Amino acid sequence: MKKDKLISKTEDWVYIILSVLAILFILVETIDLVMIFYRELRSFSFAGERPLGLAGVPVFFNILITLEILETFKHHHNTMLSKVKIVLLIAVTAIVRKVITLDIKYTEYLMQMGIATLLIACCVGYYFLSVKARSEEE
Repeated sequence: MKKDKLISKTEDWVYIILSVLAILFILVETIDLVMIFYRELRSFSFAGERPLGLAGVPVFFNILITLEILETFKHHHNTMLSKVKIVLLIAVTAIVRKVITLDIKYTEYLMQMGIATLLIACCVGYYFLSVKARSEEE
């Protein structure tokens, strides 16, 4: 019993340390995103000389993924079902980030099919876990 309490306390401290680091990461990434957005707006022209770029999209998704991880930390004492749902949500966010930043012209067909299959599998898994969670609540 004493061993379980020690492991639980250690786990709590690790979650706190990781949460603080994640919050610092979010702050730095947000500042970086604002700077990227400012640079893009300064060089943007409606004349079409230089279109508005997607340079900030990966940074934006880094922030979203980190927020989802923080959500996982916040609920680390909940059921295994909710943990798996949050992990799948993080996976879907990461895959979508990859799809948005992917240059489709230079990506092989099998790679595109693999990414699509992975995304569909994660979404279907999340759906089934949500249905199971709803049925357990009732």
